[in-house]
Formats: sequence, C-alpha cells, structure tokens
Amino acid sequence: MTCPRERPAISRRAFVGGALAVAYGPRMAEGQPAGKLAAIGFVSERVLPPRYLDALREGLAERGWIEGRGFRIEPRSAEGDLERLSGLVVELIGLGVTLIVTGIGTPVALAAKRATAKIPIVFVTGGDPVDFGIVPSAAKPGGNITGYGGGSSLIQKRIALVQETSPRVKRMAFLVNLTNPIHPRILRAAVSAGAPLGITLEEIGVFEAAEFGDAFKRIAAKRLDALFVPGDAMFSHHRARLVALAGAARLPAMYGDRLFPDAGGLMSLSVDLVELCRRAAGHVDKILRGTRAGDLPVEEADRFELVINLTAAQTLGLTIPAALRQRAETVS
Repeated sequence: MTCPRERPAISRRAFVGGALAVAYGPRMAEGQPAGKLAAIGFVSERVLPPRYLDALREGLAERGWIEGRGFRIEPRSAEGDLERLSGLVVELIGLGVTLIVTGIGTPVALAAKRATAKIPIVFVTGGDPVDFGIVPSAAKPGGNITGYGGGSSLIQKRIALVQETSPRVKRMAFLVNLTNPIHPRILRAAVSAGAPLGITLEEIGVFEAAEFGDAFKRIAAKRLDALFVPGDAMFSHHRARLVALAGAARLPAMYGDRLFPDAGGLMSLSVDLVELCRRAAGHVDKILRGTRAGDLPVEEADRFELVINLTAAQTLGLTIPAALRQRAETVS
C-alpha cells in the first residue's frame, strides 16, 4: 500500500483551479438570482483541521467557483457531541442554505438525512454508506442525498496490521461509544474479521469521555493485549487523553484516523478523507448547476492512509517491520 503524504499548502491543483476561475469567472448556481451567493452548509461531527474544508474549497476552485463571489460556506461543528448534530443541521436549514455537505462520518450524514428531504446533501464518510443506511444504493441513491464513502474492508486490514506489528496479540479491546448508532455494526464486523486471524475482540463501552479511565481499568482486568479505536467524533475530540491512556497501559493501538498518530498514538489506517472532501466538490458543482443529488452515484474512496508513529512504537518496545515501514507514512 502506498499512502500519500499531505500536500503542501499551495498545490499545483489549487494554482490551476485559481487560473481557471480567473479565466472563466465565478459560477452562479442555476436558478440563483444575480448577485446572490450559493450558501453551502458544512457540518462536521468534530472540530476538523483546516485542511479538510480547504480541500473542498480547492475542489470548487478547480471548477471555477470563487468563494465570496459565487458561493459562501457556513461551517458548523458538533465538537464531538453527536447529540448536537440535528440542531446544527436545523440551524443551517433556517439560514436558507442551498445545500449541505457533511463530514467526515456516518452519524452526521444520517442526522442531515433525517432533518431534510428537500435540501441537497453531499456526505463524506470513511464507512460504507449502503451498509450504514445512508443510501439504499450506491449506483442510485435517490432522494436528496449522495456523496463519497469508504467500506468495511479496512476493518480486517486494521486488525492484521496490529498483529503484524505485535505478533503476540490475541485478545483485543474494542472501544465503543455507546451513543454512536453505527458502533454496534462495526463491532460485529470486527469480531468476524478477527476470527480468521485468531484474534478475539471484546467490547469496552463508554457513554462519555469521563469514563475513559474506568474503561482502561476494565481492559487491564480482562488482560487484553491491544486496542482498537474505531472512528468516532467523541474519541477524536478527546484523542490526547485516549493516546495517553493507551501509552500508559502499554497497549498497541489501532485508531480510526490519522489525527491519533499525529497526536502520539501508534498507528491508523483510514480512507484519505481530505482527498474525499476535495472530490466532494464535484458533486457540489453538479448540484449547484441543476443536477438532482439523488441522480448522482455515490463514489468510492480510492486513496488510503497508513500512518505509524515511530516514537510510540519505540516506547512500546515494538520493531516495525521494514516492509510495513515502506507502505506507511511515518511520523514521530
């Protein structure tokens, strides 16, 4: 697996997009009154680094859209609290947004889908949008929603990578946010994926971040020897705490996105969600020019990120195999 490194702040793609915008002028959404900007609501489950929203802007610039002249973005974040999502979407609807982009997970896409059957929605998620109930079909999503998604095949690869890094692992803790509606399904998939590898996974559930300490006491009491942390807004929001607890417990840990190894966690394998945000501009562009969201097929991720923190590995006494290092982006 070749994992792309993060682009520089000003990429060739952004330069070309800017040149196209100058050449062709700002685009206006079909049916928009002259002088009125298309309002794009961007709602996320957690506070995201700027590169995610910048990627969407870059993708729109490539298609001739100029922020402040052809469109504006109304960003909202639930800051790790999934219960806030519905209210944030309703707030955007009240502002009269032209369409809504959700990032970067399944719960926020489901919240937007429940909130409106009229305003177009473009979702970005690392999960399987059909399996998780966002759309009935990738080819024909129907209704007012479409987007970009990943799949469940990464689950077994994540477990296998932990085993490759630490061959002694046999019993893995699976951290579950008990307020996240998709975690039970991910846990079932993980249990099935671990069986052929000879690894059992045990649920360690929490309702809130204040329970993390107790969760790691349960992990120690069960003598579990590794940790699987799936993608989740609350986990990501409190990633520094989780990384510290995993390190103190000397647990090899696999995380749901690269924000964790960037914060000192051992490793992550995930869809390149920054790239998906850039690609999401393609559907946004088509919708603003008059295409129905439900007529646009859901597109799959084709780029993935394997990130390994070498300092964390050294602290745990792990030697990362040379072949694995060649496939990964390493940080320290």
